[in-house]
Amino acid sequence: MKTSSRTLIGFGIGIAVLIMGTIILVLTIGKGNAPLLSNNTPEGIVQRYLLAVQEKNYPAAYAYLSPQDPKDINVPVHTYDDWLMNVRNNSNTTWKASLGAVKITGDTATVEVMIDVFRPGGLFANPVSTNNETFVLKNAGSSWLIISPTYLYWLY
Repeated sequence: MKTSSRTLIGFGIGIAVLIMGTIILVLTIGKGNAPLLSNNTPEGIVQRYLLAVQEKNYPAAYAYLSPQDPKDINVPVHTYDDWLMNVRNNSNTTWKASLGAVKITGDTATVEVMIDVFRPGGLFANPVSTNNETFVLKNAGSSWLIISPTYLYWLY
């Protein structure tokens, strides 16, 4: 075999190993169990919501969302069935979330979340896209409810 053929085969094997390594890392990094945060804090509610979505426990995830006021014409009202259809359409997407800064102001709070979404692409495409999302919550007595985002649009 010629040296150039061996070099090309070696280069192809190297690229295949890199691609497989990337896929394995994306699927395994962050799979460790993070400590479960308190369910009476904004960051704990966001964490539990995202975990419920990943575990496909949709009734539990939906329970963390604030019911919408039907009088608010600027916000489309969605039912559990609408929300569930949106989530199920994207349930095969691989993603992980990292909680960031939390800001509490009176009865509202924001939680910064960095979401890494894995989408296999072409040979030279970046398979991971990062979305920075701000969750807004309102105080609901001894707990918090998520006001927005209510749809998981970053998974599209």
